[in-house]
Amino acid sequence: SAVVPPSSKIQVLNSMVLPKSTLGLGAAVTLLASSISTSDAFVSNAPRRLPSSASVHYQHGIRSSLSSLCVLSSDQALHTAERIAGMSRGEIQHIFDDVDSDGNGTVDIAELDLLAKYFPGESFTPELRKRLMSEIDTDGNGVIDAEEFYKWMVVNAKSEGMVNEEGTKKMQMRRERLEVGKDGIDSHLMELLEELGVGAVVQKVTHPLHSAFGRTLYDHFVSCYLISKEWGNPEFANVANLFHALYQRGDGMRAVDFNEYRPKLQEKLGKDVEQLIYLFPSSHKSALLADGLLMAPVGEDIQVPNVLEGGMVTIPKELRSHLVEMEIINSHDQHILENSNPVQNLWSFWQHASVLKIMSEGAQEAVIEYKKRSVGATVSDILAWHESRFEGQEIPELWQKHLDLFRAPGGKFACAEEKLKHLADKDGDGEIDWEEFITFDFDECLF
Repeated sequence: SAVVPPSSKIQVLNSMVLPKSTLGLGAAVTLLASSISTSDAFVSNAPRRLPSSASVHYQHGIRSSLSSLCVLSSDQALHTAERIAGMSRGEIQHIFDDVDSDGNGTVDIAELDLLAKYFPGESFTPELRKRLMSEIDTDGNGVIDAEEFYKWMVVNAKSEGMVNEEGTKKMQMRRERLEVGKDGIDSHLMELLEELGVGAVVQKVTHPLHSAFGRTLYDHFVSCYLISKEWGNPEFANVANLFHALYQRGDGMRAVDFNEYRPKLQEKLGKDVEQLIYLFPSSHKSALLADGLLMAPVGEDIQVPNVLEGGMVTIPKELRSHLVEMEIINSHDQHILENSNPVQNLWSFWQHASVLKIMSEGAQEAVIEYKKRSVGATVSDILAWHESRFEGQEIPELWQKHLDLFRAPGGKFACAEEKLKHLADKDGDGEIDWEEFITFDFDECLF
């Protein structure tokens, strides 16, 4: 179960404002290099390498003590840092352009005062401006360029969503520099990735509008592992994230023959890890279903179509939280920052809202970010947007059933938006705190 953040009052319904998360201020996720601008790859301090025949099992979260090695290009490490920070390169560039008041392409120490509106929790004293200039101006020329600003932001700031309908972004400064992949990845896992050839598979599903050019399946897998680890998941679940789409990707592409590799991965990784890898393609394909991974009642085994072998497959209730986490991490690494459309973000929020209570704090925080980016949007907007996508053609049955969840009267999420305050206010104080929200039983909204 997820650890519930301290209660704080929030307003629900259309203008719901979610509480500030306590996660991440002291968390370390590292870029493994003191100067990311000059590093071609980030390698942990692990001189020993295991032979390729080494095998480690991750049963029940127990991990062998091994040397670790993480190799990730500087661009890809920055991409992962963006995901954890909740900011894309494009968003950071927008902030830089705003702070660069004279438009000369650089920011001087006086212009740093304009950052204050983005960091409402900080007092921009002369001492703070001087410290920021020293940290961000890495070439020491007295001004900050856009690249210096970007590389400082992704490891020293964290998104807190949008403050108002104008879209002003709210952030907090980290108490410790974000470090991506600080502990590296066990070398036998890296060797297995190389053996499987995932570095040669283009990750076409990643949106190209920001720092995701040239990604491979290897980059995606490693990023998912690092995000999972940062969110505090057990190591066997982290390893499952490292190989999550190996048997089948969302577009149907298969990197390996699962019939051939199931026994091999069970031997190399352990049965617990391999079972999650096997179940992931089917659980992923069920994400839109009312009785699928994200929307079925919590606390029960669920049956979903088996996309690998046909028929149905059972997702045990004991594994569901790990598969939910894998689904969110997979999406988060690829899509969460790709748009600022409030309707799309609200849709993503409601898709995951039913399973908030079985997520880690990190996953909860990622889902909350969707809501923070959805100011002004409503469930009826979601319905209208999707119906417009199918204008002039018949809506497929799968999508029709999914859209019924957002249709008033009676749709599960239409009901939740309308009646959440009444249904979730367990202590009757007229307001819903965070703990009440994530424990809300969405099945009280019959559809």
